[in-house]
Amino acid sequence: MRVEVRVGEEQVELRSLYRWLREDEDLRSARIGLSGTDPAPGEMGSALEVVEVLLANTWSAASLAVAVAAWRQSRPRAGEVTVRIGQAEVRISGGDEEEVRRLVALCSAAGHGDQTPAPAGADEDASA
Repeated sequence: MRVEVRVGEEQVELRSLYRWLREDEDLRSARIGLSGTDPAPGEMGSALEVVEVLLANTWSAASLAVAVAAWRQSRPRAGEVTVRIGQAEVRISGGDEEEVRRLVALCSAAGHGDQTPAPAGADEDASA
């Protein structure tokens, strides 16, 4: 299962989340990388935009949800975190209990192969 995780506008925060996930023992079987866009003509390098996570099972999906929520709660000034699996996404702005519940539900449903839309209250981007 492929998961995209975006963090506000700051690449520093994106890199922090990337390192956090890479160091999480429960995600050691996941493939975790940074992805960006190609540079515009005349620009050097690329802008990092997303942490990409490839998960093999439901256990890893639940672990990812917990790790992302824990990271967000540890960073009070971090921007909004958006977790996308397929067409469904959940946004976490403060890490309150309801946001974490929606994130866990999204990851668990995706881990079980559920192709239904995001859980109630989750944001969904219809343009993707």
